[in-house]
Amino acid sequence: MSEQAIETLQKEIRRLAAENLAQQFVLTCFFQRIGQAIPGSKITILQALDDAANHAEQFSIASGREAGHLPETLRIIEQMRLMLVGEDKPRREV
Repeated sequence: MSEQAIETLQKEIRRLAAENLAQQFVLTCFFQRIGQAIPGSKITILQALDDAANHAEQFSIASGREAGHLPETLRIIEQMRLMLVGEDKPRREV
């Protein structure tokens, strides 16, 4: 693979990573705003994040060594939840 091809791939990876992070920030901030504007919705938002984490964990376990990016997916979902609840709250309900 040529240096130019590697540089092009690295540039695309950085662009995709930035796009993904931007979407995570927007989604998390959106959840925060909804949770503040509609008090009862915070529980539903946190439950949705719990559900997403549980799904990622189940897929990761079922995939075993072939889990690929699923453990990182779970970590990201838990980080998003942590942004909403703060450091002193439990990460998720099982």
